[in-house]
Amino acid sequence: MIGRRCTLFALSILLILIVGVNVYFIRIIVENSSSQKKLPELKTKQDTLTSSWTNEKKSKLKRMVDDIDIKIKENIRLLPSKYFKQNTSYVLVLERLVAELKVMSINVREDIWNLPNNHWPNAHQLIPPAAPELGTILEVLRKSSVLRADNAPSGTQLKLMLHLENGVRALFKPQWYSRNTILRGPVYHGKDRHNAEAVAFHLSSLLALRRVPLTIIRKLDLKEEVLKHATPALYATMYQKSNNTCLYGVCHYCSPADPVCGTGNMLEGALILWLPRYLRLIKHRHPWQRTYKENKLATWEVDENYCDKVKDSKAYSPQSSSRLLDLIDTAIFDFLMDNGDRHHYELAQNNFHNPAILLIDNGKSLGNPDVDHLDILAPLYQCCMIHKTTWDRLRLFSGGSLSIALNRLVAHEAAIADVPPLITKEHLSAMDRRLLIIYAIVENCLKQKKYSSNVIVESRRIRLEEYF
Repeated sequence: MIGRRCTLFALSILLILIVGVNVYFIRIIVENSSSQKKLPELKTKQDTLTSSWTNEKKSKLKRMVDDIDIKIKENIRLLPSKYFKQNTSYVLVLERLVAELKVMSINVREDIWNLPNNHWPNAHQLIPPAAPELGTILEVLRKSSVLRADNAPSGTQLKLMLHLENGVRALFKPQWYSRNTILRGPVYHGKDRHNAEAVAFHLSSLLALRRVPLTIIRKLDLKEEVLKHATPALYATMYQKSNNTCLYGVCHYCSPADPVCGTGNMLEGALILWLPRYLRLIKHRHPWQRTYKENKLATWEVDENYCDKVKDSKAYSPQSSSRLLDLIDTAIFDFLMDNGDRHHYELAQNNFHNPAILLIDNGKSLGNPDVDHLDILAPLYQCCMIHKTTWDRLRLFSGGSLSIALNRLVAHEAAIADVPPLITKEHLSAMDRRLLIIYAIVENCLKQKKYSSNVIVESRRIRLEEYF
């Protein structure tokens, strides 16, 4: 009897323990479930804080941009009259560059490719200040037979790697837009503009920044020059649509739904000479890189003292190298071209001392001639620094002479390639207008006495005037 009571008592205790444990775990589950239901509310609060913080930054950015815009407009009105008058000295530069583009009447030397492949490129330039053989080399590039056509080794957009005669390699960027297409939206919107690559090549010569690879406009016969010599990977992306030959290639964004088609078999594009193998390039992130996100701003967009932080870095210290000044040259070049997509830059790293920034990949230029994206010039107006030789060259093209000179050079290219003009009057006018903005920013820096002798420095590159 006693044993039975003990057994019942033990079972009761066990039952109470089981019920207690179950109640405990049920309570834990309920609490966890309740807290999980509250998480979205907490997340929403965090999102509100983030949104508020972003809006605060956006407001600050807008105030900064508005202030800069007001100052620039005011300074343009106050610019000395010399900036609105043509400096006739630009004609000397232009005539020399036009003479360079002429094709030599004599037979082309068999070793002519030694110049752009072995003798011309170095750490500071891809073309020397004086290059009388330039026009002949461009003509040979235009007429060289295609031996092999392949997809470009890397990239986000459709490009072809063409293997030409004499071991020459060149990148082909096809035409996507007509010349007068205006691309609205972010400055980096849309596909590459092939004509912008050729315009950039000639603008770089005018500004004595000969760091753009040799570029021409060329029409390819897709059937005869590409299809017959295509690698299997490229061949698989080519097809006929009505009477037109089309291809979509292989790249990050390439798709059968987004092909480029020729007119019949003919496709216009920019042919860009591939740099020699010995010129090993190292890619660096641009300090003024965009975030490419609508709700996220880069530090340089909201920090007025950002340039001081950049200069604290050894790589960009004006006392140790001219890289920061080269970035400012690049910003000026990109602003004139309306290229807001310079997220990285390349340097030649072959034990060269103080290599220059190369102006490679200019296809996102010439988007909208009606808009001036002032933030492209952030390195200039935040640092208030510029190469003296760059400043001298910019002043040479005052009074609308920049558009006159550039139009003459690209007209020469269009005539030889038998294509429509490479740049519209609107884009040319925009460059003259943007040059006035650059004048106003530099003049404002000078008035504030921000320049000092150690930051306005002589460029290490030889002045072109010495060749007149």
